[in-house]
Formats: sequence, structure tokens, C-alpha cells
Amino acid sequence: EQHTAVIMDCFNEKLGEITFQNKPSEFGKLITKCKKCCTDGKGIVFALENSYGYGRALAAWLIERNYIVKDVNPALSYAYRKSVPQYKKNDSYDAQCVGRVAINELNKLPVLFMNNNKECDIAE
Repeated sequence: EQHTAVIMDCFNEKLGEITFQNKPSEFGKLITKCKKCCTDGKGIVFALENSYGYGRALAAWLIERNYIVKDVNPALSYAYRKSVPQYKKNDSYDAQCVGRVAINELNKLPVLFMNNNKECDIAE
């Protein structure tokens, strides 16, 4: 089991990509890669699809380290993926679609937080 993450700027330009195992001991590699790609001093916002399933451990890890984590409904990234002239289906492109949804809908997407039961939840 692994995650593929794409680092993007606010202009939807891909700055980098990383694939890492879905284990907390591997999650730091994501932060390292993001910091290498994001050198302008601006904050990093993470957008995760399926943050209640496969992405739960990563979401919790990021939140515990005070990163902003946005939840992307899979239907939104699916709609974006289907809207382009040439349909692609691979982990890298899927991650890029999640990033584009996050950039374009940033203020509308829910923020995740840790509730009193130490579980990821959506801020109302």
C-alpha cells in the first residue's frame, strides 16, 4: 500500500511528485519533498482524497503536526478527471486531479481536524 503525492503551486503547475509507503515511518518523506519544492516561504496545504479510508493515517499524521489538511470528495476529482479531452487513469494523474480540485476549490473544501476521540473529522 502506498500514496502518490503531487506538489503543485497556485497556478496548477506541477512542481514535484513522490510515492511513499502508507506507514507513519514513511510520511516524513512527503514533508521533506514538499519543503524542497516549496521554497517561496508560503505555507503548505495538503489535500487528501479518501481521508476517512486509505488516507486516514496520513491525514491524522499531518494534522498532529499542525498542517492544514483539506478533504477532497472523490466525486470532485473523478469529475475533473473525466472532463479532460484525453482520459488518464494512474496514480500520478489522480493525485494531480486532487491537487487541481484543491487549488480551484480551496475555500470551499472542508478542513480536517482531530476530534476528542483522536479521529479525523471535518470542521463544520
